[in-house]
Amino acid sequence: MHPILFEFGPFHLRTYGLMMAVSFLLGLLLARSLNRREGRGDDDLMDLTMWIMVGAVVGARILYVIVEWPEFWGTGAPLSLGGRIFNMAAVWRGGLVYYGGLVGAFFAALVFLKRRRLPVWSYGDVLAPGLALGQVTGRLGCWFNGCCYGRESKEFGIVFPAIGDNIPHLPTQLFEASFCLLLSVFLAWFWRRKAYAGQVFWLYVLCYSVWRFIIEFYRGDDERGILVSAFLSPSQWISLTLIGAALAMFLILRPKPAR
Repeated sequence: MHPILFEFGPFHLRTYGLMMAVSFLLGLLLARSLNRREGRGDDDLMDLTMWIMVGAVVGARILYVIVEWPEFWGTGAPLSLGGRIFNMAAVWRGGLVYYGGLVGAFFAALVFLKRRRLPVWSYGDVLAPGLALGQVTGRLGCWFNGCCYGRESKEFGIVFPAIGDNIPHLPTQLFEASFCLLLSVFLAWFWRRKAYAGQVFWLYVLCYSVWRFIIEFYRGDDERGILVSAFLSPSQWISLTLIGAALAMFLILRPKPAR
């Protein structure tokens, strides 16, 4: 694993941060290609991307703080209110949750598109394959960082030095990167065959949520957190919610039969 790509004096270039930047770039390039096929220019999409980036970072950090609340407000946290708030906002120290980023990006995009009076679900469809593609490099960043690893497995596991236990763990980061690559290709293919606006975006939400619910059972890192019960993680509860939302949106958005 290589969490630090290189060091130059006090400056550290973290591999995870670089991979996240690559994720945004790849997602944007694919979205721009599909957007141009819709006959639209790049200006609105570029502005939308800026809103998405801010919303994603803010949302990802907020969910991380919620999941890891004792770290920021427990007995070991700084006593001063200002110190605690600073730690919550210190995103450069690491600590982001993808689902929080997805929700934050969704609402940021929704506000932007409504203000510009642009077609919400049409833009959602051109963004969806890029979201999946961006997750490929994002999970590779997790791989290099040594986080988001899986359960112990002597047969299929890999030793992650960052853990410090010298025990092989499932490389769930690589499993998810592979899945997201296939999902991105499938969504880009399906985009040309969609029956109505919004179908591709909510198909992405459905497919990824089902996958995330399953792969969480094989995660072994403490960062996955536990919410409500010791059986399901916060991401699994969110997955179930998004699966229900996706199925509902399919019914709402699909064309009504003529009478």
